[in-house]
Amino acid sequence: MVSVEANPFGLFKNECISLVEDALFKLGIKGVKVNVEFPPPAIRAELAFPCFSIARVVKENPRRLAESIVEKIDICRLKFIEKIEVAGGGYVNFYVNYPALAYETFKSAECFDETYGHLKVETPLRIVVEHTSANPIHPLHIGAARNAVLGDTLARLLRARGHNVKVHFYINDVGLQVAVAAYGYDKIGRVKPVGKPDHFIGLIYAMTNCIVEISDLKRKLNKLDEMGVVGEDRVRIANELSEWIGIAKDLRDRNPSLFDKLLETISLDDDPKKSIAQLDLQYELGEKDAVELFRKLCLLCIDGFKETFERANIDVESWDWESDIVWSSRVKSVIDALKRTSFTYFDGGALIFDAEKAAITLGLKKDLGVSELYEVPKLTLVRSDGRTLYPTRDIAYTLWQFEHFNADKVIHVIGVDQTLPQLQLRIALATLGKMNYALNMIHFAYELVHLPGFKMSSRRGRYVEFDRILSEAIERAEEEVRRRSPKLDDETVRNIGRMIGVGAVRYALLSVTPSRKMTFTWERVLNFEQNSAPFIQYAHARACNILAKVDALPEEYDPSLLNHRLERELILKVSMFPEVVADAADNLRPEILTEYANFLALTFNSFYDALPVLKAKPLELRNARLHLVNVVRITLRNTLSLMGISAPSRM
Repeated sequence: MVSVEANPFGLFKNECISLVEDALFKLGIKGVKVNVEFPPPAIRAELAFPCFSIARVVKENPRRLAESIVEKIDICRLKFIEKIEVAGGGYVNFYVNYPALAYETFKSAECFDETYGHLKVETPLRIVVEHTSANPIHPLHIGAARNAVLGDTLARLLRARGHNVKVHFYINDVGLQVAVAAYGYDKIGRVKPVGKPDHFIGLIYAMTNCIVEISDLKRKLNKLDEMGVVGEDRVRIANELSEWIGIAKDLRDRNPSLFDKLLETISLDDDPKKSIAQLDLQYELGEKDAVELFRKLCLLCIDGFKETFERANIDVESWDWESDIVWSSRVKSVIDALKRTSFTYFDGGALIFDAEKAAITLGLKKDLGVSELYEVPKLTLVRSDGRTLYPTRDIAYTLWQFEHFNADKVIHVIGVDQTLPQLQLRIALATLGKMNYALNMIHFAYELVHLPGFKMSSRRGRYVEFDRILSEAIERAEEEVRRRSPKLDDETVRNIGRMIGVGAVRYALLSVTPSRKMTFTWERVLNFEQNSAPFIQYAHARACNILAKVDALPEEYDPSLLNHRLERELILKVSMFPEVVADAADNLRPEILTEYANFLALTFNSFYDALPVLKAKPLELRNARLHLVNVVRITLRNTLSLMGISAPSRM
């Protein structure tokens, strides 16, 4: 049985490294780690070995050292290297043997097919990826969509590397926001939702919050008027009240009967805010009626989340309740353990964790990547009324994630605004004697999504739902498919439109580096001409169209005939795909996939326009180009798949 290499480009790279190591050994230079790098585009070589750092150690001129290395290389050993040259002030440049690389690349891609690019690690890890974890009080919005798509793609990448990955969603069902929604839902009699459940609950939450705010502001104004107080405070409260009254009108227009029912029932409550706080405490204490109410509300919302996730090709394996952590002994155990350290104290009845003192005393800052000049703020663990805070519960939950799954790593996909709480969490883990957990708990931070001309606020019912974005993307994609292919039947148009629309949204959310804010515009998302999912999908469909015109791929072909610059670029790019996937997975950089896919599609489109395939002569060239088209098709499809995007065979 002929062995097939999973990493074709690695054969070339490893040969370069091996030859340099052997040459250095012959020169009497030992114990040096050899790394090769990609030279600038203007240099036509595929890899280069810089001699400067070694030259400094051995006190040799870099250029002369490079010449000595080349002199010692046994050219009889070359298989994947066409030629080697000394360049610049001290580089050894390596040029790939394209026929040899093409043969290995075609063999690898066509043999591994759907798993081509999935380069397995030697030691697989158990990894928990927790993403989205939105409050179950309204539909997922565009910001949560970025979280979900990033988290889902990370899980796909890590699995492709051979890791054992579990995807978790942390249901944040404890806290005042959920209590507001539960309070409103209770006031309307816990009725069956009208329409998609998370949208219905979201409207209840926004309306309830609005009515309660108006009630509270009116009470404050009346109190000031009774006291005869005038001035800035009264003006500020009056302005805020005016704003909320305007919001109330907008919310009522969306569902008059629901708003009126909430207004009628909430108005009977002398102090809605106090009632909501009591309801929050009752749920945290696990009182039966509160548990029944909150769980019913949350499950309705989660059903909506699951429906959205299914549309967006997102899978979650474990739905973890924050309340279960609260009601277990885990939170109490964390609090008791932290109390036993010298880093907690009481202030006005509240329990405080001195994260800065812990970080300094335990020498954590360097290990956690924190500047010694940065003073870590204190963390309140327990309020004066005995209620715990979210970060406290998050400590207990993270411990559970490591222990329940016996995880080697836990990745929290959460906004950059949570950088401080995640740092305090890691310091707390180290303080509890779990330094290994602290070092292997990764905060995968991402920035917000900006929609031009729109300011989101969940409390005010102003957000752009993930569902709405998906629906509009699919609708726009269907229009474009009908324009480009008017003869397609309606069902085919709908199927292709869904693949393009969902893919377009996912690609857009992945294509911007997570640490950068992204601006969501339809012109960019559904651009069929460059750097978008439709652009990549169209290139894939073009490849499929060519291959559909032949009965089968020819068994005999000559890769040495693929001499055109575009052919060589495609061979090189396809050969590098496994290393691209490994880089994206190992360094948690999913945006690398979009950069790679865009370049590959651009190059293939240029190839498609410039060179014939089916009519190429001689026959051996036609056969070789068919295999080239096939491995490009496989690679484009697999790249899209790792991003959770379908690859239609026609568009």
